[in-house]
Amino acid sequence: MVRSRIRQYSATIVIAIVSLGCDMPHTTAIAENRYSTTDATPLVVYRAFWQAVPFNDPVMPGESSTEQPIVPASPNTAYALLAPGWDPEAGTPTSFILLESRGDFGANFNDTLRIPIDDAHFTGNCAAGSRLTQAKADFIAQQVFPAVLGSFNYDALTCKTTALDPADGGAD
Repeated sequence: MVRSRIRQYSATIVIAIVSLGCDMPHTTAIAENRYSTTDATPLVVYRAFWQAVPFNDPVMPGESSTEQPIVPASPNTAYALLAPGWDPEAGTPTSFILLESRGDFGANFNDTLRIPIDDAHFTGNCAAGSRLTQAKADFIAQQVFPAVLGSFNYDALTCKTTALDPADGGAD
């Protein structure tokens, strides 16, 4: 008789849980391009990266990326790759600005991390008076965005991108 009651209560609990539905935790990240929509040379966020999360779709000024699923994490540095004046209809950009977040961003459980990409939150935009060291720029180019920047040389002092000459094996 006790087993019968336990089965009855167990079945009732399972039915109640199923009928109520389960709200699964939903932790995400969004990259927000907070650069001006009216600049003559718009700053398009071509790529961004935080923790182990790549943002591979370009984000136009004033827009946000699609939500990326993430796991909650302690604060980490974010990186962005701007394509100044780039028009997505024109093909792959050939000019870039490398950015590193001024502070770290952390993600809380069952929340959305918003990464505001602009000169207040990131450093490295020469036009805004901030520059990366060449060592930091090289790290970003070689470790964070190697697939995009592998055929370019980036000068952190001037924020200028130059294509490497394939005739000399990619060396300067």
